[in-house]
Amino acid sequence: MMAKSPRSPDRLPKLPRTGPPANIVFKPNAPLHALPHALWWQPGVYGSGPAVLLWIVARLPADTLAAAFGTALAPALFNHAGDTVFVTGWIASALWLWFTRKRPAPAVQQDPVGTVPDASQPHTQTRQM
Repeated sequence: MMAKSPRSPDRLPKLPRTGPPANIVFKPNAPLHALPHALWWQPGVYGSGPAVLLWIVARLPADTLAAAFGTALAPALFNHAGDTVFVTGWIASALWLWFTRKRPAPAVQQDPVGTVPDASQPHTQTRQM
């Protein structure tokens, strides 16, 4: 049996834990404003992959698609499905980008009602008609 060296794994100093704090809880049904803004592109990119696949299938020989799917309209249907998936993905990306944008904080309006009245001036009420 070999003697353990001072650098063996069980003799390394314990370092502080890095990473997110332990009290952060993942919420799968988080509200829309909690979505990370930096990932806005994902629906469009991940929708583009299936769209390209549908467009490639639509370019296969028409008689092969008609025989496989039982309709002569198969190329047009696959092409239309590819268009729909592509546009839907990028519209979802645009909505994600729009709804997760950072809005400026509303301007705080200074209201003169909260000021202390001058005690040296007489208090009079006037009514305007």
